Amino acid sequence: MTVARYRGYQRCSCIDYANGANAFAITLCVKPRRHVFTTAETNKTLIAEMGRLQEAGFWGVYLYCIMPDHIHLVVNPGVAGLSKAVKRFKGRAATWWRHNGDGQRLWQEGYFDHRIRSAEGFHDKCQYVLQNPVRAGLSTDPKDYPWSGSLAQR
Repeated sequence: MTVARYRGYQRCSCIDYANGANAFAITLCVKPRRHVFTTAETNKTLIAEMGRLQEAGFWGVYLYCIMPDHIHLVVNPGVAGLSKAVKRFKGRAATWWRHNGDGQRLWQEGYFDHRIRSAEGFHDKCQYVLQNPVRAGLSTDPKDYPWSGSLAQR
């Protein structure tokens, strides 16, 4: 197994980041971790954009959680690959933010990803994402947090 540098981040060459059989947990962080995802308008816009990209085949969103300064996603990448899906999402969100936000750059460079290798790992990552608002003191029960959910097709 070799590890390649990709825009300053390590990417394992033996993982097909465009393989739809792979699920990934990813985290996208606001620069510099300021609390900008705090309004219904902003968060609904982000969720709608996730859905548009899903409809276009960029990814399948099993789970999302929008925190004030970052977003957690559990996704299945489409044929274009994980990096293109993330780049498209961040680009569209940044464009909206330039017109409706505080005028500062929205995103940190890159993103954090974790390949999910098993059903148990999938369950654990989903629980981690769902519990994030509880750990941050934003909700006492994950079911009550309004900015987490799923776009998975049933």
